Amino acid sequence: MDCEQLAPLYEEYALGVLEGEERAEIEAHLARACPYCTPGIEKARWVVAQLAQMSPQAQPPQSLKGKILDAVKSSGNVAEFATAPPSRATFPVWAWVAAAALAIMTGYSIRQMGNQNAQLAELRQKMKIATLQNKALQDQLEVTRQITTVMMAPDSMPLKLMPKDKNMPMVHAYLHPHMGVAITCEQMPAIPAALTLQLWSLPKNGRPMSVAIFHPDSQGQIAIVAPVNMPMNEIAMLAVTEEPAGGSPQPTTSIAWSAQVN
Repeated sequence: MDCEQLAPLYEEYALGVLEGEERAEIEAHLARACPYCTPGIEKARWVVAQLAQMSPQAQPPQSLKGKILDAVKSSGNVAEFATAPPSRATFPVWAWVAAAALAIMTGYSIRQMGNQNAQLAELRQKMKIATLQNKALQDQLEVTRQITTVMMAPDSMPLKLMPKDKNMPMVHAYLHPHMGVAITCEQMPAIPAALTLQLWSLPKNGRPMSVAIFHPDSQGQIAIVAPVNMPMNEIAMLAVTEEPAGGSPQPTTSIAWSAQVN
């Protein structure tokens, strides 16, 4: 191999990891004091030695000390290596130790960074969930406040929407001329995802008008406040039907709950 082919291998030789025919080629060039390879190897050794000075200050675990010592021992007899007569092909043990320490520290830092990134991602996910839960709680508290306001208003009309099916619970409604209608219910059975409950205001004359669509929550509770798009004195009845998900422009099933208004 010529000098140009050996040049990319200088750093590996300086680190002591180059083996086989390639190592033998470089040592042959060094033995004849090759004017190209000799300074190239010296420069590579200097670069490797400087790596130790570039490593960041850190407090690694005590276990790293043992790993570094094991790495040095695996290279051979340290004492003999340190007292051997200097030659151009000899790689200083202090530089080898520095390179080994840097490699171990770099691996340790990468693992620590990976662990920190994973912990940060988990923390962000928990914060996102907590934020959503907090928003849901705030929304629920706001609905509860609105329902209480409608219920306690002097102008509200309390209504009981009676079920056609006696096994179903009664739905309570509080109709206010300006604030709309508040609907509450407990122990409502679960509604299939493909269906929804829809509240209607039935006028004395004309077609039913949709007021709201809703589902019971996981505890079977209903708590909503919705505006009513017609004067209170024109409403003959409030009614609830079971409709396809998303609601319907007009009722498609028979009335399941109802209460007379006027």
